[in-house]
Amino acid sequence: MKPRALTRAATITIAWIVLATIGSELSAEFNGLLATIGAHDWIGKSIVSIIFFGLFYFIFAKAANDDFSLKDTWQLLLTTVFGGLIILIFYVMHA
Repeated sequence: MKPRALTRAATITIAWIVLATIGSELSAEFNGLLATIGAHDWIGKSIVSIIFFGLFYFIFAKAANDDFSLKDTWQLLLTTVFGGLIILIFYVMHA
């Protein structure tokens, strides 16, 4: 396993999850599309997320060197924290 490829793929996947979560709440068509991928929109979002993670890991594993980067780890951590805050704020404002 390549740690740099893992952290970069996870960062992009988390950003996708945040955008897809908000997008599925704002667009009935997008929500329906995700529901057709899986039996429910959350299952469809999970399937697409797994595919994105695998695809981006493969791309970054081929392109990036294998050196551990603390910068990539911080980007992953900040994306996770801010993504969670964005979703929380969105749901609080639309409740």
